[in-house]
Amino acid sequence: MEPRLAILAGHGQLPREIAAADDTALFVTFDGVDVDVPEGQLHLRASFEKLGALFKDLRAHSVNEVVFAGSMTRPHLNPLRFDMKTARLMPRVMKAMAGGDDGLLRVIIEIFEAEGFIVSGAHEVAPALKVHAHTLFGRQPTKQERDDAVRAADILIALSPMDVGQGCVVAGGQCLGIETIQGTDALLRYVATTPEHLKRGEKGVLVKAAKEGQDLRVDMPTIGPETIRGVAGAGLAGLFIAAGGVIVLEQEEVERLVREHDLFLLAR
Repeated sequence: MEPRLAILAGHGQLPREIAAADDTALFVTFDGVDVDVPEGQLHLRASFEKLGALFKDLRAHSVNEVVFAGSMTRPHLNPLRFDMKTARLMPRVMKAMAGGDDGLLRVIIEIFEAEGFIVSGAHEVAPALKVHAHTLFGRQPTKQERDDAVRAADILIALSPMDVGQGCVVAGGQCLGIETIQGTDALLRYVATTPEHLKRGEKGVLVKAAKEGQDLRVDMPTIGPETIRGVAGAGLAGLFIAAGGVIVLEQEEVERLVREHDLFLLAR
């Protein structure tokens, strides 16, 4: 049997978009994570509490490469259900879980690599999910909007060692919000409540980018149509994303919404 990719699926559209790019991939879902399995896709159901069984099943399906796709909340685990492999690995995982997401994800990558699997990023197995530098949807941003983007990017760089988030909103030089564990949608809902006088006469911009040193194989920033609706709902002028460093889902719909709401999206 030919070597196969396994999509370890979380919430959102990303797992399905990767599956659309590789219909031979094994689509893996986990107990407690509600995911729609693409019709006709080879499917494996797994448990976080039985990693030994997962590794065995992956090998039985000739999987040599895995991609983590979609969001997942940290699961509630029952030690009484652990298989032997999970019981041996769990002290290391629990130690990592006490810190930020980056540390935990690095440990998970190391575990899969130690089992002999190649861990690839969604952008590597489905390159069309990225957009190139200077890609522009909608109108050109103004000088002030570009200056606000630089300010937001500087804030994200400064916060990178703290492992906080991947998004920041700035208007007229003022930071209106920073993405935290609640995610981009929550950030935009919060920014929508900002009194106008705090924006210094500007609408503001969202900047979305990975943290400095972040491993893009497992936590690459992602936007999609809901992000554009959130930007519009928050009254912002548009958004800047890191070229090649942010996944853009449903790109045609994203571009349509950007134009419909008279926004801009610029990759730089």
